[in-house]
Amino acid sequence: MNVLILFSHHWRGGRAGGAETHCISLIKGLAAKGHSIVFVTGKADDGSHPSPRDGVSAHFELAFQSINPLDRFKTYRRLAEIVAEHKVEIIHAHHQTAGYLAELLWRRKHIPYVVSVHGPWHSTPFKKPHYKAFRRLIVVSHSLQQLLITHFRVPAEHICTIHNGVDPSRFEGIASAEAARFRSTFSVRADEIVLSQISRIAKAKGQFDLLNALKLLAPDLPYRCLIVGEGKERARLERLTESLGLSQKVTFCGYQSNIPVVLAATNVMLLPSYREGLPLSIVEAMLSHVPVIAASAGGVPEIITHGKDGLLFQAGDIPTLATLIEQLVCDTNLRQQLALAGHRTAIERFLVGRMVDETEAYYRVILEESISSINLPSPHSRRKH
Repeated sequence: MNVLILFSHHWRGGRAGGAETHCISLIKGLAAKGHSIVFVTGKADDGSHPSPRDGVSAHFELAFQSINPLDRFKTYRRLAEIVAEHKVEIIHAHHQTAGYLAELLWRRKHIPYVVSVHGPWHSTPFKKPHYKAFRRLIVVSHSLQQLLITHFRVPAEHICTIHNGVDPSRFEGIASAEAARFRSTFSVRADEIVLSQISRIAKAKGQFDLLNALKLLAPDLPYRCLIVGEGKERARLERLTESLGLSQKVTFCGYQSNIPVVLAATNVMLLPSYREGLPLSIVEAMLSHVPVIAASAGGVPEIITHGKDGLLFQAGDIPTLATLIEQLVCDTNLRQQLALAGHRTAIERFLVGRMVDETEAYYRVILEESISSINLPSPHSRRKH
């Protein structure tokens, strides 16, 4: 089928977050199954976007974020032209703006669509009523599904939960020498247990809680915490690190493009977030045989069973986070047990092939429903018979 992947946010390309990574994996998987993929995004960084080798037959950049009404009209008109030129059969929209445009194309051109929800939506009074207007939604976790039903009043039959999936080949065969070079770059000693926190630096990601938890640990505990990522809160986080006396324990690594190498150099992965959809970073750590300590936010408990294949704590519970970190730093056997169990969980439940298969199957359901709705006789014609 001819599929339009519509991503209305700025496309960060090489600095991809979870939603971008999801789209790239989906495009590659659908193309490998013989589908034709047209990809439309907001402005792309340095022209970096999926290419024909990734399975994209055509890529377009449109001004989705402009507040100029004329720009918005031009964006819709160009999108309608793209749909016609490429004989698009279904639109898969990511983010709300893309969803609004997809709904408009349904109303005017009757092009079936689905909107993916990657994380909790804004609940401002102006936006809240709009979401239940979307005809079909894919959510990445059951917790998001429940949020949409209870908080946004979206009918349950309009929602399909499809857990994210990760390509395991990206995390296989990483040479130990590469991991050693990464550790050496940041002067990590051989006897230090590496704790990595890999995400955008923001209040909701819990890095400030993490530093306060590290302050509770014994100064001679043999660990190094690597903060991997960038964000507007970095300078404030660095100041807190210094004020807490943690400068010898915490290292800011900035943006890193090769996350598989970062994980190969990691002994424990930390995710103290307050809000999550279904974080790919946890699955990536599991595929890398790295045990995970994570806050039980959003869909995280749908990945990790506490004590079985990872460790969970309540977001904001700093003393418990400190206790769990100390436990894994000191207990090599527990790290190994959790790593093996986590790897099994990721392989059994969170691979990209399963995600692509389930998404393709849902496309077919939507297409069949669309055909049925077009062929239904009008109430007036039914009365005549």
